[in-house]
Amino acid sequence: MAPFDSQPALGVLVSVRPLSCALLLVAAAGGMVRSQSTDPQSREAFVMGTRVVLTTYPDAGGRGGERLEQMLQIIERTDGELSTWREDSEISLLHAAAGGNSEPLSPDTCRLLSDTGQLVTETYGAFDPAIGALVAVWNLHGRGSVPSGNQLAAARAQSGWRHLGFDRDRCTLGLQAGVSLDVGAFGKGEALDRVRAEVRDAEPWMINLGGQIAASGAPPGTDGWEVTIAHPLVRNRPTVSLRMVGGSLSTSAGSEKDRLVGGTRIGHVLDPRTGDPAPFEGAVSVWSERALVADALSTALYVMGPDEGLRWADVHDVAAIFLHVGEEDELHRRSSREFVRRFGERGDE
Repeated sequence: MAPFDSQPALGVLVSVRPLSCALLLVAAAGGMVRSQSTDPQSREAFVMGTRVVLTTYPDAGGRGGERLEQMLQIIERTDGELSTWREDSEISLLHAAAGGNSEPLSPDTCRLLSDTGQLVTETYGAFDPAIGALVAVWNLHGRGSVPSGNQLAAARAQSGWRHLGFDRDRCTLGLQAGVSLDVGAFGKGEALDRVRAEVRDAEPWMINLGGQIAASGAPPGTDGWEVTIAHPLVRNRPTVSLRMVGGSLSTSAGSEKDRLVGGTRIGHVLDPRTGDPAPFEGAVSVWSERALVADALSTALYVMGPDEGLRWADVHDVAAIFLHVGEEDELHRRSSREFVRRFGERGDE
């Protein structure tokens, strides 16, 4: 089956581990690590077009493996409902019906689109997943291409949340012809939120879904999971270390997924307001209680860039940190007030 999002996420979060352990136990894809009750158990798989590592601690009955399986099944089910690579998914059926009558939505998709639309409004369109036409014209899921002025104008005319015809009260969607959703803009966050809603065990767990982290509780004998954010241009160089006991941390960055076509840099994050790749070339990480919000806002703030993005984050009490490389390869860190309050990482202004 083709992947949820044809390119794996950057995985700029290079290290996630309980503070009491030197490293996580990592299983082979689809396999399971069995360990003593005091040790973490992990499971690794490939879903939503990327690598997922799930980690938990077994309860008194040793049921850590069952919890890992439950979490993975939730993510796989979300992939099945949202994937644009499956003809029978709800999103694919909605795309196929574009230009016709309004289609009824499942309760989950209705709620998801309502929340997503609110984020589009709050970010003034810096986050807008209704850009399938723009993603296609820039060939972001391939090797990249530079569209002509006419091609870009045509794609812009078929992009934007206003073209969805979403009716929250009736839970229906009427896509205009040629309009489609880039589900990769919010799918991981939605999957992680569903895990949190459905997994009610008290034992701590952590998920790394293609670089987006979600955590619940602290590993035994610790005050949180240690999460390391990588250098924006050097993936294996750690720069910022955080401790998480809940919520989700999402990172948007360039580097590995950007393309150079005919001397033109094609960033993989598009600015929905212009239709062009966002000019920022660093990275931004956003923490939120809700994974969907962290997922969307890391994209929105990347599109805004450090100056506009930090102003927006401070106004809205959002925990965000920008990393970018300046002259002489000097790494700069700029944090929002909420990020400093929560994690103590001030950075340099």
